[in-house]
Amino acid sequence: MKLSKLFGGEAATQKAPELPMAPEPQIAPKSLPAGEWIAGRIAEEPYWFHRIELPGGIVTPGWSDPKLDKLPHYGLPADMSGMRVLDIGNAEGFFSFEAERRGAAEVVGLENYPPMARKFEICRAALGSRTRTYMANVYDLNPGTFGTFDLVMFYGVLYHLRHPILALQKIASVCTGTILMQTATCDNASNKPMAEFHPFGLKSGPPENPSYDPTCFWFPNIACCIAMLQHVGFQNVEQIAKNAPVGGVFRAQAAVQQKGAPPDEMKAPWS
Repeated sequence: MKLSKLFGGEAATQKAPELPMAPEPQIAPKSLPAGEWIAGRIAEEPYWFHRIELPGGIVTPGWSDPKLDKLPHYGLPADMSGMRVLDIGNAEGFFSFEAERRGAAEVVGLENYPPMARKFEICRAALGSRTRTYMANVYDLNPGTFGTFDLVMFYGVLYHLRHPILALQKIASVCTGTILMQTATCDNASNKPMAEFHPFGLKSGPPENPSYDPTCFWFPNIACCIAMLQHVGFQNVEQIAKNAPVGGVFRAQAAVQQKGAPPDEMKAPWS
């Protein structure tokens, strides 16, 4: 018996229908100019904290202008050449980029809020910056993972933390030079260290449009800020820029001064 009959007669001898050809790949649209791309990414973000000047006349639409409100008061050295710098709670990156502009050799940022880290990357791309931000918490700091730093910038974070002393201990473990700390404070002017605790947060943000922030917990007085830094081992603690518009600004030195160094990449971070 012919195979054609065995397997269905003439139908089995017919050619299989031809499959339709895959469509021709569409030519990708012409790439957007860099400035237009950056402006589009900025517009996609519903909230910006800091105003940051970017190339091409672009300025991020933040409600706080750190160039005017913070930079003159926060104690950054004019020359940061060769420094290894840590920026804790880097937000959109203003101080990281400023440290790089002043000559820092390496700037490492920590940010635990994904939208802020995303906006950092938008600004980083616009500026062509070599700074880096990592999705991590201040409590994750240790020299095995992050190395040590000549300068730690700890701005606007302490009062958001449930465990401020633990955070300062972690910072002390990686700071082998100077810490610059800014935090919101309470109105208590006593020389006795004291702090206000707000268990459910409070209103924060621009005065004309405040919003409820459930992460505003601890508001120490000036004496308490100094005492906490001393408690974890920092020396030569001083309040600087007493005319700062918001909170207190402090500078302190690590007990043992050494050049900041990156972690040993030949060792596992947990070793």
